[in-house]
Amino acid sequence: MPSPGALEPSRGRVAPERPPSRWGARASARMAWAWAALLLAGPALAGAAGRDPTTLTGRLRYKGCLTQVPGATVAVIGRNGIATTDSDGRFRLRLPAGTYSLVIQGPGLVPDQRLDDVTVPAGRVAELGVVEVWPEGRPAQCTPAPLPAAGLVGAVAIAPDRPALDLPGDAVAPVQPGPDQLILRGSPGTGPGQFGLQGNPAREDEDALGPSTLAVGPQGGLYVLDSLNGRVQRFDPHGHFAAAFPVGRAGAEPVVESDLAVSEDGRVFLFSEGESPSLYQFDPAGRLLVSAVLPPSFKGVDLIFPGRHRPVFLMQNGQTVRAELGWEGIRAEGPFPGLPAGDLFVQAERSGRWTAVVRFVTADGRARRAVQLRSHVPLTRVRLVGVTRRGEVVVAVDRVEGGDEQAAHGEVMLLAVTPQGQLTGAVAVPPGDRRWQAREFALAPDGAVVQMQSDAAEVRLVRWVIPPAPRDALAGEGMVRGRVVDDGTPASGASVAVARARRSVATAPDGTFELRLPAGTWSVAFRRQAVPGGVESPTAEVRVAVAAGATVDLGTVALPSTVPLAIPPPPQPVP
Repeated sequence: MPSPGALEPSRGRVAPERPPSRWGARASARMAWAWAALLLAGPALAGAAGRDPTTLTGRLRYKGCLTQVPGATVAVIGRNGIATTDSDGRFRLRLPAGTYSLVIQGPGLVPDQRLDDVTVPAGRVAELGVVEVWPEGRPAQCTPAPLPAAGLVGAVAIAPDRPALDLPGDAVAPVQPGPDQLILRGSPGTGPGQFGLQGNPAREDEDALGPSTLAVGPQGGLYVLDSLNGRVQRFDPHGHFAAAFPVGRAGAEPVVESDLAVSEDGRVFLFSEGESPSLYQFDPAGRLLVSAVLPPSFKGVDLIFPGRHRPVFLMQNGQTVRAELGWEGIRAEGPFPGLPAGDLFVQAERSGRWTAVVRFVTADGRARRAVQLRSHVPLTRVRLVGVTRRGEVVVAVDRVEGGDEQAAHGEVMLLAVTPQGQLTGAVAVPPGDRRWQAREFALAPDGAVVQMQSDAAEVRLVRWVIPPAPRDALAGEGMVRGRVVDDGTPASGASVAVARARRSVATAPDGTFELRLPAGTWSVAFRRQAVPGGVESPTAEVRVAVAAGATVDLGTVALPSTVPLAIPPPPQPVP
């Protein structure tokens, strides 16, 4: 790759070798301390540093049960305090006097639950009492909590909105591209529009090499890093060759662990891992403007994404760093908890063989929404493709049939999801047979996705338009479903109602129900079947976010136990 002392064509002279910047030498240390500084800068701690710490105690208990929650973690937002609950669900935190927010995580719990406005007074032990937390499903050996609940109930943790989306399709059925979708077909070679190819990635050849990444420019132009030929090739939106500019040093071994991004003003950014991770910036004509060696902490960078105003976000372990190049080296800010999506940051990960999750979090790590993706076909990988100009997040979900993750019967589901948890489009495409490269998909300015496919004979660029969801689904309702149990057995005929929406249904004999609701956040109430002349039974309530066209599965909902009322004896007759 070019070095900082390479030719600078824009000025027609050789850029002088500059000594390592003192800022650059400290960049790694700054990166290491950036997250700690962010955590220590919480506004709730203002003026509290000099106070004597107070012990904050509490006990976690599953919502609707008397069962305690061992092994969960309770962390403090804005401070590095963290505690793990013991076998009785108890935790202790040492905190200065102030007001805090707690984040609760643990196996079997709805993730990213929090408890806000926790006040810690000075000079005495602060007791939260029992904090009820939401389980993913009915906990094992759940003893229903009587009403009123036994013990001191301090609060109920708040779980983020969790809309659930059922991915379409019960089997692998990728759409084959039509002739109008094939933008470019390049044969092996060194000429314009040809690409260096070695081996056959379709046969899982470990030595297979070829174009390692692609990007789409602001006007729809295509950029392909032709690693074996040491160049970046540029094509117009229709796949016609436009130009090429060299990268790397003549005779040097090609670095395929690279990624490419193009900003909205046409600047080309190239990340190269190699022995020394480096970032390069070219102008739209391919002239090198500036380059810098990244700190050692940037080892393992996965992808780079362009920002709107020159900065580049480098994704590393699910986090991003805002980086900007200059003569003094690289200036980095972060890390941030995901890819920027408006005022939030987005994360995507595979959470199980059949499930994945797309999280929308704030800069300080608070989960605002966790969109659950459920599939009838096993999932093997989840990747962020990018964020459209409309703010929709495009995600690529790899699915295969059979136990082999490299099975021939596979597909990639391209999804468009809004920050509100609404699925606005989906299309199943064939895998690109590019298991050795960093990036298979690039997002175009109009929201389409360009895929790079390879085999031993050619490289293909395919344009996929994610079809929008039906209009009635966008403006329509969502579905809430689940199963209601009463003391571990199906609650037949129980009432499931949303008073504000004036909707209600009764559960089936097996305790299951389905209830259609308009898009929004609702409080769903569950009550036993009324008995004529009986005492009104207590109600269980669950807060749920519903997106138009989406299905939210609440899993198992346990009804609270009833409390026998003490019936006074009948009055005795007066003699």
